[in-house]
Amino acid sequence: MLIRMLLSGSLFFSLKGTAQDFSYTDRIYSPTVKSVTFHPLGMGIAAAVSDVEGNTPLLLTFDDLTYDARRFVYRIIHCDFDWEPSELMEMEYVQGYTEDDIRQFAYSSKTTRSYVHYELTLPNANTRWTRSGNYLLVVFEDEDRRIPVITRRFVVVDNQVQIDPSWSIPAQASGYRTHQELDFMVRHPRLNIRQPMQEIRATVVQNGQWANALVGMVPFQFGNQYISFDHQGKIVFAGGNEFRQLDLRSLWQRTGQMADLVRSKTSTEVVLFRDRLRGEEPYFQNRDINGRFFLETRDQGNPLASDYAQVLFTLDAPEPFLDKEVYLLGAFNDWLALPEYKMIHSEADKGYILKKPLKQGFYNYAFGMTTSRESRPDLRETEGSFYETENEYLVFIYYRPFGARADEVIGYLQVQSGR
Repeated sequence: MLIRMLLSGSLFFSLKGTAQDFSYTDRIYSPTVKSVTFHPLGMGIAAAVSDVEGNTPLLLTFDDLTYDARRFVYRIIHCDFDWEPSELMEMEYVQGYTEDDIRQFAYSSKTTRSYVHYELTLPNANTRWTRSGNYLLVVFEDEDRRIPVITRRFVVVDNQVQIDPSWSIPAQASGYRTHQELDFMVRHPRLNIRQPMQEIRATVVQNGQWANALVGMVPFQFGNQYISFDHQGKIVFAGGNEFRQLDLRSLWQRTGQMADLVRSKTSTEVVLFRDRLRGEEPYFQNRDINGRFFLETRDQGNPLASDYAQVLFTLDAPEPFLDKEVYLLGAFNDWLALPEYKMIHSEADKGYILKKPLKQGFYNYAFGMTTSRESRPDLRETEGSFYETENEYLVFIYYRPFGARADEVIGYLQVQSGR
């Protein structure tokens, strides 16, 4: 219990010193760090999920928009189902080092914006996890001062059960046209679970957005070798809308969303066509990548020649919204209403505008609103919500048998929405 008390909260303590504040969420803490991706190796838009054996390695990449390489140190922390540090000692979940240097880096080549590119693969020769569960990857700058730079959640799975999903019409009539309800059955013929109501928890994540996840749900009922999560009206998510898309893979020619492209020896400026509010528009099917992004250049064969562009976004709004602030959102900024992604209303442009640097790649994005009473972005007015929208859902099954000191992840399912 003492170990859990020392590790809990947003501070992490070690024998080498004390870290500054960081949260057990996906977040970037340094203004010079950009284009963070974390996914299975070779699967650029997949969720950061691996297996106990490490047969699905995870790749972290990021750029530091500075001219000199810096020393970055990473650490992995085992967590319980609710993303609090578990009671386990490091030796109980890692073989090798829980903390080590990020050694792989390279300088950009012939770009208008210089940067240093870093990569880390997990597991590796120095760090291997040995058990399933939730994990937090923390990247620090300066091993002594331990300044947090990046935090990323990932899940290690030891599949021992079968998950059978089904889709239902939401129990509340008000959500019939706007929401999606997922039910599922967990079958465990090879696992003797004695007290499912106390030992089993489930988490459901929509489109990789942990901030909106339903965490720690208990079973609805159970029987011989099965556990039901057939909750009426509980596992329900707003359907949202298909995401807006931006193709920046080429900065030499305009793509469909580009209204203007201006290049010089020192910068590239991209002006996008104006976006409209979609809250009152009908649903229109459009294939997307569920809010994610991937980095790629079609201009050069060398990935280190992938450049950054200043991209101007404009959302139509002749008058500013009363008591509401508008933000640009996407996986590229962890879906957070950050001050640097707040859009400013321009009377001259008759809309909300924002200019941000983005690396060459393909992006999904959306606009969200916050109020003085609610800081979490709401997308209903800007994007709309429809039950027809195609979304990706991740289901994780957690198991803590009586007497155990940490949660195992014994089941994982990725499923697309649909009635």
